[in-house]
Amino acid sequence: MYEEIYNWAYAVGLTILERSDKGDELLRRLIFDIRGENLPGRFLEKLSGRLTEYKTNRNIAIDVSMYGKLFEVKWQGDSFHYAKSAILSGFLNSLSKHKGQIKSEGE
Repeated sequence: MYEEIYNWAYAVGLTILERSDKGDELLRRLIFDIRGENLPGRFLEKLSGRLTEYKTNRNIAIDVSMYGKLFEVKWQGDSFHYAKSAILSGFLNSLSKHKGQIKSEGE
């Protein structure tokens, strides 16, 4: 399940980066907003709130959505921290991959 969560986060990160000229800034803001949340409910609230803003704000309008399985599990203890790590890792790796592509294209 954590691999699926990671893959979702990675794909969402790449979508944010590729579909907006301010994608780097938007993804960094998303990571910054959710990284400090240590309670499952608050974490999911921040994550879904930010993704909803990215989808509904007319100035951003990126087609992203939440991963439905995140709401099917009662997150507690280690399982929450594994899921949070999978999400943050997916976002950070998409950011790193995108930066690597920009460097290699510019060389």
